[in-house]
Amino acid sequence: MLPSMLLIGFGLLLTVWEFVRVKTDFKKDKVSNNVIGLILSGQASGVGQLISGILTIVVGIIVFFMTK
Repeated sequence: MLPSMLLIGFGLLLTVWEFVRVKTDFKKDKVSNNVIGLILSGQASGVGQLISGILTIVVGIIVFFMTK
């Protein structure tokens, strides 16, 4: 049960960090306020963090139900 809670917590941390990163990147550059602009400028790690966070949460939920 502890590993699943750690996975879910880590996934939530990644997801929240992505929202903070994208929000600050959008505030800095008002001209290119789209996802393509973030990808082309090399600031797409936030998108990867979002996907990683969601997948980590899903894996944590699966582990939680498998250990019950």
